[in-house]
Amino acid sequence: MLINGLENNKINATDRGLAYGDGLFSTIKVEFGDVIDWPLHLKRLQHGVTRLFFPEIDWQQLEQEVFTAAKTVSSEPHYVLKLILTRGSGGRGYSADGCKDIQRIISLSKFPDAYLQWQQQGINIAQCSSQLGRNKQLAGLKSLARLEQVFIKQELATLNAVEGLVCDEFGNVIEACSANVFIYLNGQWITPKLDFCGVAGVMRERILQHSAINVVVKEISLEEVNQASCLFLSNALMGIVPVKQYQEKSYSEQQLQRITELQAILKQGSSQQ
Repeated sequence: MLINGLENNKINATDRGLAYGDGLFSTIKVEFGDVIDWPLHLKRLQHGVTRLFFPEIDWQQLEQEVFTAAKTVSSEPHYVLKLILTRGSGGRGYSADGCKDIQRIISLSKFPDAYLQWQQQGINIAQCSSQLGRNKQLAGLKSLARLEQVFIKQELATLNAVEGLVCDEFGNVIEACSANVFIYLNGQWITPKLDFCGVAGVMRERILQHSAINVVVKEISLEEVNQASCLFLSNALMGIVPVKQYQEKSYSEQQLQRITELQAILKQGSSQQ
């Protein structure tokens, strides 16, 4: 683990990331030492730092630390790099006055092998009763405040499900516990708007930016999910994962073929980068 560029596994107990969740993080896929989709991760971090009114960050220094850490696992086909930025330490209370030293925390961990199986075989998902609260100031950010996801993960354990769809307090489908969601309905790919809650994932952004993939971003109801001919989940680690069964509804190989085609399009794009 690196903290501010140095090997260390200790952080000040007064750090605001620990005290208030005052920070951001990004979970990044590493392949043979290469940092996958780094420009998109960097763009999201820079956007988040601006919205949280963080002090200026030396992005070139951060990038060097990320790339150096990734090279230590260059023999591994898949690995996970987690990057955390906190506002650093301050006095007691919520005020950020005097917090000028951003903490940069980089850790490496093994890649979940199940993700590769999920990509090929798909997964079954449930519908969660847990809800996401609306907060436009935090919408889209991958902040350190993840208690909602902790609750959702606990619910998934009781449902014996690996993933599940989550709605906001008004019944709009937003995302899964650890992934964004896309549905195919009436000849069109659709993904939820994240204007009030949810995480704007890097893989979601990559799909939205792809010139060969047309996606509509709008509010999605549970009824529309039930009417969809197929759906998939996505994040930076798992890529695109087909949903082979949602609640009691199963999808045929023919329906899932649309998702296989998307996987091929993204894979081709990656090989050309």
